[in-house]
Parts: sequence; C-alpha cells; structure tokens
Amino acid sequence: MKDFIIRNKKIYLLISIFILLLIWQIASFFLSPLIVPSPVETAKIFLNFLSKKEFWLDIFVSFERGLLGFFLAVIIGTPLGFLMGLKEECEAFFHPLLVLTQTTPTVSWLILGWLWFGTGDGAAAVFIIFIIVIPFIMVNVMKGTKEVDSSLMEMAQVFNFSLRKKIFYLYIPQIFPYFMAGCSIASGLTWKGVAMAELLTARSGIGAAMGVARINLEIGQVFVWTAVLIFLGHGFSRLFKYIELSVTKKWR
Repeated sequence: MKDFIIRNKKIYLLISIFILLLIWQIASFFLSPLIVPSPVETAKIFLNFLSKKEFWLDIFVSFERGLLGFFLAVIIGTPLGFLMGLKEECEAFFHPLLVLTQTTPTVSWLILGWLWFGTGDGAAAVFIIFIIVIPFIMVNVMKGTKEVDSSLMEMAQVFNFSLRKKIFYLYIPQIFPYFMAGCSIASGLTWKGVAMAELLTARSGIGAAMGVARINLEIGQVFVWTAVLIFLGHGFSRLFKYIELSVTKKWR
C-alpha cells in the first residue's frame, strides 16, 4: 500500500511538472522571446552556460556568501534561542532584537547593507542573509527549549544530572527537530536573500549576473539563474529534512 501511494505521488509530481512546462510553452507562442523565451530556448542557454567558467564562478561565489551568512546566523542564533527558551528574563531582554529582525522590511536591510558595507566584496550580502536567517533559528530553538518535558527535568534534578548531561540527553533531542525545521525554512530564504543582495550590492555572484541579464534584456538568462536558485533552495531544504529524519530515527 505504501509503495502504491509513493508511486502515485511521483505520477502526480510528473503531471504537475508537465502542465507547468506546457503552460510555459504555450505562453512563449503568444509572447515575444524578449518576454517569455520557450523552455527549449532556455535549455539551450543553460547548456551553453555549462561550458563557461564565469557561470560556475558566480555560483561558487553566491554559494560561499550564502553559507557564510547562514552559518553565522546558526552559530549566534542557536545559543540566543536556547537562552530565551531557558530563562524568561533572557527572552524579555532579546525580544526587541527578535522583533527588529523579523519586522524590518528586507528592502530596508538591503539599503542599509549597501550603505554600511559598500559594493564589491559581498560583505553586504553576507550581512543581509544573516539578518534574514537569524530570527528563524532563534524562534525555533526557543520553542524547542520550552517544549522540554517538565517531568524529565524533575527526574534530572532527582538524579542530580550535570548541566552537560541535561544538554546532551534532554535539551538537544528535544530541540533538534525544531532547530532543523528552522534551518530548512531559513536555507530556502538564504538563496533568495543572496540573489537580492548581490543584485544591489555586489559585482559578482548570481544576483549580479541576473542584474547584467536584466540590463541586456536576456530574459532566458534570468530564467536559468532563477532555476539555479530554486535548485539550491529546494536542495538544501530537502537536505535538512533528510538529516532530521535520519538523526531522529537513530535516536528512536
């Protein structure tokens, strides 16, 4: 029964992709290639890009910036979220920071990053990714920390567990699914953020290449770069979900 359901899901997925490609192809018949290039034309541009060093270099540069901003947010956001979940005083203290990062429009951070860090080296892009990602990490880790079973904590007190044992045997198993869920969402946003940031503040990377394509009215190139960003975002989200399932399965 399970295999039948999985096969059906794959069939529906293929049908959905086929319909999207069909709509895209039909739209390209009625609109100028300058507006909507056909799937075949876009595929030709992609195949042409594969042989160009600049294509891979731009991907590598964006990949590097995206991972740096993401991991900085994880390294700083995880302990902050843990403290906020552990102590109400810490939650009250860091709450303004959380509100600031969650509610300030991305365009405001883009402009500030551009003004503060300038253009060229990608520092503004790393900063913007950090700002976008950190609230998701903080909130999810905080929620996971608050969900730790109180009866288990009482047991730990009775058996005089050290802080190290509490962290490794109680907190981490409880926080981990929340943490990975936050990483999964944040990783998808990372690649959107890196493209937006590079478009305005960088001279290299996927966003900068999309900006050049826009100026030259190369819509097919914009489609190709968009596909690359979708692949990165979806791929990393799936990776984090796979890690979560694998680790929690071993713990069970």
